[in-house]
Amino acid sequence: MKSIKALQGILCLALASFCASAWAADQAATCDRACLDGLMNDYVAALIAHDPGRLPVSKEVKFTENLVPLPFGKEGLWRTVTGQRPFDIYVTDPERSNIVWFGIVEEMDKPVFLAVRLKVEGKTITEAETLVGRSPLDNAAKAGPPRPGFAEEVAPADRSSRQELIRIANTKWDAFEDTSKGELIPYADDCERHDNGVLTAGTRPAGSPVSPAPGESRLTTCRQQMTSGRFNNGNTVDPRRIWAVDRERGLVVGLFTPNVPGDHKVIAMNNGEKLTAGPSEIVPFTIEQVELFKIVGGKIHMVEVVYGPRVPYGMRSPFDMKTLWERR
Repeated sequence: MKSIKALQGILCLALASFCASAWAADQAATCDRACLDGLMNDYVAALIAHDPGRLPVSKEVKFTENLVPLPFGKEGLWRTVTGQRPFDIYVTDPERSNIVWFGIVEEMDKPVFLAVRLKVEGKTITEAETLVGRSPLDNAAKAGPPRPGFAEEVAPADRSSRQELIRIANTKWDAFEDTSKGELIPYADDCERHDNGVLTAGTRPAGSPVSPAPGESRLTTCRQQMTSGRFNNGNTVDPRRIWAVDRERGLVVGLFTPNVPGDHKVIAMNNGEKLTAGPSEIVPFTIEQVELFKIVGGKIHMVEVVYGPRVPYGMRSPFDMKTLWERR
């Protein structure tokens, strides 16, 4: 009898060791494109269900909403979300184990744009960074489906390297700081920019919601917007942090935070005109936005932005800090 029990014990220990090894191997396995897409879908479903427990999350998971660290799955949008609308853009980056999703959810029954970045190690979520588009600039209630080009693969001959995609995205932000560099942005002639579903630069289809810059009577092209001098009010863009690069689809997306010092009552436009700054622009503030570029053949064809609320000047995400007092 003792020998049988001993054998049972050995078998149990062996089985436990095997299961533990199998679990560890599964966690260490690389999360490919399909895996990352699946985890993002699971994240959104868990968010809508208010059930973070269904997700494979590390014990030390880092989570922010609109730059602020919060307990994962317990506060912010996790409490106020009430539904989801059909709008999905994925930027999948297996090389860096990141995935970004743009979508529309309902917060207390009001539609709102949302951007989510997940960092995955093995098949476990270790970081979740979100930006909720709670901004006066908003068309979530009337937004149609996302532009199909975001889901289309780019022909191999028209694909850019990872480094080149990032460089092209940064030309836009170089010009935001110095509009004399606007001509260096490789915009395609058909470029369109949408901010929270509002068409803010490009062509103007009939019936489209349009928000021209103050002082402008018509919608500008992407290039005209960045060469007009509209941002000649001392703006800096710090930090600029890339969230994900999807070479197959020609996509690069990141968190960009323009800082407006609020000390320009008059903005000198590049055509010699003077633009009086509005009351909201003569106080210091920082803009939080997640901006997505579609790049084909080295040119920017589409821009999609989740635009969040203004925050205090110089506000930073903990993902952009080494310590509480030291920037990365």
